Amino acid sequence: MFLVAALLLVLYFVFFIYVMKNVLSGKLQSVFLYAVAFFPVYALFITINFDFFESPIMVKLIQYSKEVVVFTALAIWIFGQKSLEQRSWHFSFLDKLVLSFISLAFVFFIIGLGEATFFNRAIYLKNILLIGVFYFFGRNVKMEFHHWNNAFKVIMVTTVLACGFVIIEKVVGIHFHTIAGYAKYNTFMTGEEPQGVYGLSWTFEAEGGQPRYGAFFAHPLELAASMFVITSICIIYLISVPHKVNKYKYLGILFCAFICILFAYSRASFVAFFMLLGFMAFLLRYYKLLKFGAFVIAVVTGYVIFFAGDEILFFVLDTISFENSSSVTHIVDWLNAVESMLSSPMGIGLAMSGNAGGVEKDLIVGGENQYLIYGVQMGFLGMLLYIGVLYYGIRNSWRAFRLSTTRIEGIVPFVAAAVKFGLLLPLFTANGEAYIYVSLTSWWLIGNAETKYQSLKVEDSRPRLRPRQIELSS
Repeated sequence: MFLVAALLLVLYFVFFIYVMKNVLSGKLQSVFLYAVAFFPVYALFITINFDFFESPIMVKLIQYSKEVVVFTALAIWIFGQKSLEQRSWHFSFLDKLVLSFISLAFVFFIIGLGEATFFNRAIYLKNILLIGVFYFFGRNVKMEFHHWNNAFKVIMVTTVLACGFVIIEKVVGIHFHTIAGYAKYNTFMTGEEPQGVYGLSWTFEAEGGQPRYGAFFAHPLELAASMFVITSICIIYLISVPHKVNKYKYLGILFCAFICILFAYSRASFVAFFMLLGFMAFLLRYYKLLKFGAFVIAVVTGYVIFFAGDEILFFVLDTISFENSSSVTHIVDWLNAVESMLSSPMGIGLAMSGNAGGVEKDLIVGGENQYLIYGVQMGFLGMLLYIGVLYYGIRNSWRAFRLSTTRIEGIVPFVAAAVKFGLLLPLFTANGEAYIYVSLTSWWLIGNAETKYQSLKVEDSRPRLRPRQIELSS
């Protein structure tokens, strides 16, 4: 295993150099490729290296290497363009909402409200800045279809590998995180002692000790939420390619995504998966998706009632009735967050809620709802700005897809709208913006969809063609 860890480290170093070389030469689309290839394995890659090398310095270097890539690309974009000063800037309403949200976070950082340390507030502010950076990269970095297609192929491969991992985990009955040194890393770096039946954390088990598997993602909840990206890609590709062989390929990958969600035992993501199918059916006006979703629900329901063990049946019933401990924990944290917002409507400061980087456990108020997390920290204004960004991001992406004259032109807006819609429910039960892969890549997609929308709505008077089938990938 030492050789495996060393090999992974060398492979990452080579990939990092490749990406940085592209970034320094102005090929900023490499940042998106870096995100979809590295962010899914980021957390576990760190724990594997710490488990074998036991070097906190190496961990920090890996952690901040992603910031080096992103902020170097930002500096190249700002200072490396000769025409930037002469550019005529036209900010859309969504742009203004994103800038307002980031500016509000910066104000809270400057005034130093709350009990969090300066360093922790800086880390939390950095995480919020990454949302804005990826959104505006999407708005301004030009990407041809082959760039998107290559990135989507990486996502497909990642999904198939993740499915293989969770199937092996399920069959063997061992979490990959146990082998990767997850508990050892948390104990040394964050002071968290192993919890639960499996000696990891409570995230890795459902009610009654049922194991949840996360493959090589940070944890099961992130794995489940991340599957919305590939689900959206597979659906749009599935109805856009003419050959049955390709359709079967995308159906197979879609099935892999469903397996990942199923074995992650994330209730919010499981329900959101079917809501997402319904949303995409209406977006595409392809109502066979609704029949497919109903069929899958019927199969799963029949399995739970007639074939599953009592622990799964009771788990489902307790979830529906909000009687299990996890559901009760969510409700308690929501009430604590609401109480904080009512007593401090202007917010209590950054890094005071949630479980993202920079938040100390002893200071957490609420934390089981992304909307309320921002509300606790930055008040009602912060929560409303965040909700506004989500609403207009989804709406404008939807409209960009509707205005698209070809299926290729509409792929990114479709995926952007679908992924963000799919995440709406999981955001009620988790600190979803801490899932860096699905969070940051989807903000890039939203930014690109916004650029397409602003361009297409100006040309809305032109004759529009019916979206046609076109060979996307073999």
